[in-house]
Amino acid sequence: MKIAVVGYGVEGRAAVDYWLDKGDITVCAPKLEATPPAGVEIQVGPDYLAGLTDFDLVVRSPGVRPDLIPAGVATTSVIREFLRVCPAPVIGVTGTQGKGTTCTAIAAVLRAAGHRVFLGGNIGVPPLAFLGDIRPSDWVVLEVSNFQLMDCTSSPGLAVVLPVTPDHLNWHTGLPEYFEAKAAIAAFQHPEDSVVFAADNPVAAAIAATSPGRHIPVGRHDGFHARDNGVYRGNTRIVDAADVQLRGRHVLENLAAAVAAVYDIVDGDAAVVNAGIGSMKPLPHRLAPVKKVGGVLYVNDSLSTTPETSRAAMAAYPEPKIVILGGSSKGMSYQTLAEAVEANHVRKVLLVGQDAPAIASALDARGFTDYEFVSGPMSTVVEQAAASARPGDVVLLSPACASFDSYRDYADRGDQFAAAVQTL
Repeated sequence: MKIAVVGYGVEGRAAVDYWLDKGDITVCAPKLEATPPAGVEIQVGPDYLAGLTDFDLVVRSPGVRPDLIPAGVATTSVIREFLRVCPAPVIGVTGTQGKGTTCTAIAAVLRAAGHRVFLGGNIGVPPLAFLGDIRPSDWVVLEVSNFQLMDCTSSPGLAVVLPVTPDHLNWHTGLPEYFEAKAAIAAFQHPEDSVVFAADNPVAAAIAATSPGRHIPVGRHDGFHARDNGVYRGNTRIVDAADVQLRGRHVLENLAAAVAAVYDIVDGDAAVVNAGIGSMKPLPHRLAPVKKVGGVLYVNDSLSTTPETSRAAMAAYPEPKIVILGGSSKGMSYQTLAEAVEANHVRKVLLVGQDAPAIASALDARGFTDYEFVSGPMSTVVEQAAASARPGDVVLLSPACASFDSYRDYADRGDQFAAAVQTL
């Protein structure tokens, strides 16, 4: 059997490991950042997609558009294969923001209830990497992105659809394609399956409507929802924000979705729910405090790559803020980002990267002029932030943009920010 693995990032490497003993493997990629195992052929360069019709199976990596694969060629992906063969029940979570927090909360509560849980997908670990360790009595929680879902032909038995807002417009042909890609999380469910969804988000509600299974809305006061610094089921308070180590109204909304997903599994045990959620710590690069220097708190929110996530980050800190915005374009409008800057006690904005001028234009349109363009390495940006900050301020890296103009990825950007702060 001839197998082409197209793309050789994290999932591509997991795909090679999984299919290595199932056929003759060729890695097809524009460039290689790692060396494939011995015996694996490589097809690298501008013609990396040539000759795919000669293979019996093509394994698509998330960053490769499905329409680049010739029609009629048998195609799969790491997520598709995992959903096909996984022996344990799978909870899949998608949405534009909050996926990592929601997945982590679901896994934490299930573990608090005594279950053995595997957490992976877009959150960092390709699920095929732990497939061999899974038992039928376990649970699997997967964060799944639009890139992973785009050509899926099956859905997890329990799907969670968080709010879906515009994103990745530099990759998709337009909003309809982005929204449609997300829909696979529920479209292939069965009547015995369930979908938890953000009832106030029209796209999430439309995605949930494609499922023939049980529908569990989140956000309505007669069901699971966040209000009054807590998570409720109807009028019953289940989680208090004071017991949560994470900040922000958006976090409570994510936790409400997580609680809705696991509530029946843990038999509605509020003590178990609180034990799990109380154990959670900030995720790397998501509103993660780095250090307080001279009375100024430095916060790494590099994972915020859209205006929506940066708006939520700014709202999470009522203190006066110096906010670092900018990076590479995802084709987004910055109008709502500028509105959030104006509304959330931002003293100054430091603009960096490719989209700095576009953000500046949006700020100008709102009459916000306390911004400055900063070029150079992250150490220079952090030094300028420190020079502008006063005791009691928060310096918030929440770029609202991708990172690929200056960094390997959002994690590299966040790591460089944290390292620069440590030198202050």
